Amino acid sequence: MNPATIVDQIRSGERTGYTSSEPHDLLLICEQALGQGETEIAEIFYPKLNSIEQSIYQFRIAQLGNDAELAQTHLTTALQNSRTRELRDHMLEARIRMEWGILRASIGEHEQAGVDLRWAMERLGALSEGHRWHGLCILNMAKWHQNRGELGMALAMHSEISRNGPHHIEIIAVSRRNAAELLVAKNHIQSALRNLWISHHGFRQTDMLDAAIESGLHWVDIGISNVSREAQSMDDAVHNAAPRSVGEPLPKPAIHPDDLCLMINWLKEQQLDEIGETLISEAQELLQS
Repeated sequence: MNPATIVDQIRSGERTGYTSSEPHDLLLICEQALGQGETEIAEIFYPKLNSIEQSIYQFRIAQLGNDAELAQTHLTTALQNSRTRELRDHMLEARIRMEWGILRASIGEHEQAGVDLRWAMERLGALSEGHRWHGLCILNMAKWHQNRGELGMALAMHSEISRNGPHHIEIIAVSRRNAAELLVAKNHIQSALRNLWISHHGFRQTDMLDAAIESGLHWVDIGISNVSREAQSMDDAVHNAAPRSVGEPLPKPAIHPDDLCLMINWLKEQQLDEIGETLISEAQELLQS
């Protein structure tokens, strides 16, 4: 179940509703609709949410409205209800702890934020490895480490999200994009190129075109000065990727012109801003020289 697809289908009239097949599906759809500004669609499913889910939904509304006090109130209510004997729900409790971690980080309670995020990540992984919330929690745990300057730990978190699953493709794509940024900061350019390639194609698979364009342009930007016919294809680089041995030097960054041509041709079909168009023009001139 892809919440974005469900929301788009309801908006277009392709479907009029959705019958939940997994726990918390309707909450995922409500939150997706809210994020897309489709509150009328969210309100279709809101009455079908349980009381904990409704508190989470109200928390999200308050959060989007920048009402921190009300957001904390709804989150506290949700957490208390998730721990009662009548409504006990381990998945929702872990989800709420993740939100508390994010909220605490935003108000400067960094140590407690890390405690909440790690607890939620471990609990979600034990309950349903690869669930959207599990993936989101890993991403937030990685960001927590990154904000503390712990780039190696942040990369270790991203390594928990395998490109072969069980996480959702969009989670993998976001993880690889974020990992690429960290790798660039550490001057691991070839690894960054590989991760951007995975990210770009993951975003394309899930119709996240703006993100696909961003990853594609970033790949071109850092790869354009290292074009070589001796380079292996990006697909081979992804397939053959392996950890470096201790003391092994960093590989020299290189992209094959055929891969650059493929990326340019796709990007030319998209709506780019002036900076993107200039970059693609430079890349085309390089290929033709």
